Amino acid sequence: MDIQYLKTFRIILTTGTYSGAAKQLNYTQSTVTAQMKRLEALIGEPPFTFYGKHLHLTNAGRKLVPLAEQILSDYAKIAALNQPDQISGPVRVSVPESLMLYGLGPLFTKFVRDYPQVDLTINNATCIRNRERVIADQADIALMLWPQVAPSSQLAVHDFGAQPCSLVTSTNGPATLADLLATRHPHFVINEPECGYRQAFERFLKQTNSQNVQTMEVWSLAAIKQTVAAGLGFSFLPDYVMQSELASGQLKRLATEVPSDLHVQLLVRKANQNVAVQRLVQLLTTSLMVPTSTN
Repeated sequence: MDIQYLKTFRIILTTGTYSGAAKQLNYTQSTVTAQMKRLEALIGEPPFTFYGKHLHLTNAGRKLVPLAEQILSDYAKIAALNQPDQISGPVRVSVPESLMLYGLGPLFTKFVRDYPQVDLTINNATCIRNRERVIADQADIALMLWPQVAPSSQLAVHDFGAQPCSLVTSTNGPATLADLLATRHPHFVINEPECGYRQAFERFLKQTNSQNVQTMEVWSLAAIKQTVAAGLGFSFLPDYVMQSELASGQLKRLATEVPSDLHVQLLVRKANQNVAVQRLVQLLTTSLMVPTSTN
């Protein structure tokens, strides 16, 4: 069996799609499909099946997950024997789209450059899902923009502090929240329901008994900002994702206090002894800001 089949299998788990795995591996989708067909011949049934448009593990696929992780971990250790002083092995990071705009990209680039033998994979998922992935050992590190996570016996939590969020409209949009809510069909342009800042604003609407707001779901921050800038609605977003748009006047901040209390946090399992994971945690915690660690 080619070890690459298991690497591809793991990346499909991380990305959630064959096309996502193909893009990350710089393969054609047909190559990914062919590798999973060869894996199917080995384990006796397909590792994945589709329900509607969603990819799910089969029974054999679920059994394969821990075996594949162990084989890939052992393979990395064997490969490292030739370079005993170099840190190697897999590191799996789950991070929401918004935090990729928090300055993480250059830090991941530095990490890959400093540790070329490490196999870094990055999965984009919601904050709630990221926490679940770390606990289930489907990710080594989770980054979240979420209300403070309570410490547990399983997880170490590094808190990088609260991040302000703002209500924004287009340059020519309403000047106050009252004016905004008084329009005929105010559209709240936002991403998935599990998003922390979406939930914070929806709580605010409920508390203020604002019932005429309609939600327009746009699953990309860039598209959300463009939609709002075009005058098609308003949004409630972390300040750090729209600094350039506010500075250029494409978006306008409304002077309204909306309670959010969202913190940038890093979660890692206490039992994780992977040196490469520990080095990435160290890089992130020392580079972003001085964190408060909860152990």
